Amino acid sequence: MNKDSIFQWLEKECGQRQLTAADTSDFSAMQIASHFRQKRNIVSHHLNNLHREQRVVKINSRPVLFLPVNQLRERHGLAVRQMEYASLAGLLEDRQDSLETLIGAQGSLQEAIRQCKAAISYPGSGLPVLLKGPTGTGKSFLAGRLWRYAIEQHILAPDAPFQVFNCAEYANNPELLTSKLFGHVKGAFTGADRNVEGLIEASDGGVLFIDEVHRLTPEGQEKLFHFMDNGTWRRLGESSQERRACVRLIFATTEAPDKHFLATFIRRIPMIVKILPVAERGQYERMAFIWHFFQTQARQLKHDLAVDGEIMQLLLEEPVEGNVGGLENLIKNVCANAWAFGLRREGILEVKAGHIPDKLLPGRPLLPLLNQEKVIILRDSQGVPALPGRQQEYERLTRNVCGLCLELTRENISSRAFGKLVYQNVTQYLDALMNKESEMAQQEKRLRFIEDAGKLIAANYDLSLSGEFAFLTGRYLTSLPLTLREPDEASQQIMTNWLAQEAGLAHRVAQKLIEVIVAKYDLLITVLDRVAITAIVSNAIDATVNSKIKAVIVAHGYSTASSIASVANRLIGEKIYHAIDMPVDVAFSDVSRAILDYLQHTDTSAGVMILIDMGYSREIADTLLDAIYGPLVVIDNVTTRLALNIASEIALSKSIESIAEEIVPLNRSSWDIHYPRHKKEKALLVTCITGIGTAFKFKSLMEKSLLADFNINIIACEFTRLKHQPNALFTQYDVIAIIGTLDPQVEGVPYMGIEELLGEQGHANLTQLLSGYLTEKQINAINQNMVREFSLHNVVNSLTILNASKTLSYIEEIIAEWQQALGFTFSNNLIIGLYVHLSCMIERLVMRNEITHYRNLDRFTERHGDFIAMVNRSFQRFKSLYNIALPVAEIGYIHDIFELRVAEFSQ
Repeated sequence: MNKDSIFQWLEKECGQRQLTAADTSDFSAMQIASHFRQKRNIVSHHLNNLHREQRVVKINSRPVLFLPVNQLRERHGLAVRQMEYASLAGLLEDRQDSLETLIGAQGSLQEAIRQCKAAISYPGSGLPVLLKGPTGTGKSFLAGRLWRYAIEQHILAPDAPFQVFNCAEYANNPELLTSKLFGHVKGAFTGADRNVEGLIEASDGGVLFIDEVHRLTPEGQEKLFHFMDNGTWRRLGESSQERRACVRLIFATTEAPDKHFLATFIRRIPMIVKILPVAERGQYERMAFIWHFFQTQARQLKHDLAVDGEIMQLLLEEPVEGNVGGLENLIKNVCANAWAFGLRREGILEVKAGHIPDKLLPGRPLLPLLNQEKVIILRDSQGVPALPGRQQEYERLTRNVCGLCLELTRENISSRAFGKLVYQNVTQYLDALMNKESEMAQQEKRLRFIEDAGKLIAANYDLSLSGEFAFLTGRYLTSLPLTLREPDEASQQIMTNWLAQEAGLAHRVAQKLIEVIVAKYDLLITVLDRVAITAIVSNAIDATVNSKIKAVIVAHGYSTASSIASVANRLIGEKIYHAIDMPVDVAFSDVSRAILDYLQHTDTSAGVMILIDMGYSREIADTLLDAIYGPLVVIDNVTTRLALNIASEIALSKSIESIAEEIVPLNRSSWDIHYPRHKKEKALLVTCITGIGTAFKFKSLMEKSLLADFNINIIACEFTRLKHQPNALFTQYDVIAIIGTLDPQVEGVPYMGIEELLGEQGHANLTQLLSGYLTEKQINAINQNMVREFSLHNVVNSLTILNASKTLSYIEEIIAEWQQALGFTFSNNLIIGLYVHLSCMIERLVMRNEITHYRNLDRFTERHGDFIAMVNRSFQRFKSLYNIALPVAEIGYIHDIFELRVAEFSQ
């Protein structure tokens, strides 16, 4: 059982039940836990996460209920304008009105509906509305819905009339047209043998919809705007008596208002509402129309429909005459052919490509389409018909990512966390599809092409990404549904900003990959898809953990640099160097642009080394320092031997400073180091006196606290290098503080021991440390995670592979012995520091990776024999159990902990 299995169960059950107190009682945490046979607290955790992701709504009744948002909207017709309700009754009152259920209400019709609601609800007789759009766009249908909305909102009485008049029917008889609208009296014209009320009179207290209003004569327009001004009119043939009515007027036209209407008439219509043709309403709305019309036919035929994916693609892609109305007629035609000539069995009618009218086929290549899935349309389903698997999952992905956009704007998550959470949602989406769909041969072919393109592009950016990156990218792009639902505009803008401002190298790689694939397959790619692919690339880049130094060889001659680079890369067994040959007749400015172009498309955070045969150090630095993100080292007098020595150190992930300091001088070359001009990133340095391995474990533990999510880099450092050569890190980063097991005493940089984070004042210490860098809200979020992650048990469990409980118990006995032997009570900070240090030391001993070097070891052995003996006695049982030795060097580091934390300690 996991979060998604609970959500799927909720959607299924909610779709089959009524929203009564009895039917919803199973949607509490207790009842769901009982159904899944799980602990209530585990189920509550998953339900609260679903609520935070805005996938379920919370009803704060007793017990608290959790109901899926989509089913409430689509199956039960509720608006769900908020994510929490005080009661089930409060939720049921939040119903969608007649306009909100229209296709496009949250899309292309959103502004039109806003205008219509404002006009119909205006006091008095409302404001006249002119609906403008091509034939078949649904103007008449919208007018009818607007009348129903007015009744629902109690703007009109329940029995308010709705009259429809089409001016085109009487365009050639102006007198009869006027009579139909305003009525006439007996004798008004030949054949008028009785008094007749007009449509205005019949619409009193309701709505009059006048279609094709541009066919109204100027005289008719004048009479109409007189009524619009005063609410009065005369029947045709009346001269004295004025009649009065309260009528809300809705007009419709297919023509430009400024060409067919009197200026005096059009001025009296404050609301001109534009209705787009179906071709401009987006693929999601077009697909919604297609589903609606197919479902209407399914009900008419009393059969469910199994529609070929090819038909759906054609209806989505091909222009249709007559807009929405034309699309409806076309689908009727397809279904009629299927009913007459298709296969029917077990209540299902198969609708195949051969049932498409010939007029849609000319000019199309007779090739199998990429998407051949069947779309099942159920005649009895409520709301949106049954979506194929990929469409359901893609819509779920869209909702989740839009929810993350909201969290990002509220500053509940950082830009970095946004990318990671998008990646998690993408992998869940792909996992769900793996369980629902089988791949076709043609999809497999496309998948292989995308995988190959991904690997090639990553290599061009000098990224050694795992094969999973290319596979996930290919799987995502081959799994896109028939139609892509665009996220809301606000979410699209947030995603666009994130790509432009935060995604960096990952976005550049993703963008290049998308360009290649779209050029070959003409896919429809939304901003959500760009974010998804970028998140996949970003995760792959992060998974490389240690970004390696980028090295470039530049040498005069037509192939000198290439030859040296080729030899070094081949002997080392991996690509270390990028070569740039510099013919004697080429200006150095051209070469520097080539270097810049290469580095702009690669990850330079670990630093860049330029090996050149002569000069140009300053010029190279001036060209590159604004474009790179790590230190720049320029080395002259490049030789094959120098290149090999440096390449071997880069392959071992040595730091750029240590390579320059230790390797370059051995080769009689000179070097300069420069640091980038970018604004420094914030960093916390993590160190441990016993080695870089433990520092990396501390780093991993710190990252769980969300510090990294708020754009604070956590960097593991060697203690000795930090103590004696800290300049490189401080030139590259704005170092907030150092956290570790021993203070390296770097001037001007605060230090906090790991035991201070674990102690009672950990919250206060961290707040003081971060107060100048993060907001109070961000610090509180970090502290909450610290409380959870930085318990002593968790810390020890993270630092060692040993059983944490047994390790802590053993160390507790040792500390008790030491307190008795030394004759004083240890402080809490000292005890916590010993727990952390000794747990790491025990793992080293068990793994035969003990420390054997300690400064002035002989002197320490001579001066502190009693301390060494005490420690050896306390570890005797442990040494016998695991058949290990405890080096004196390890005891020396234990002694350092006492010396640094106990002022009077003089053993």
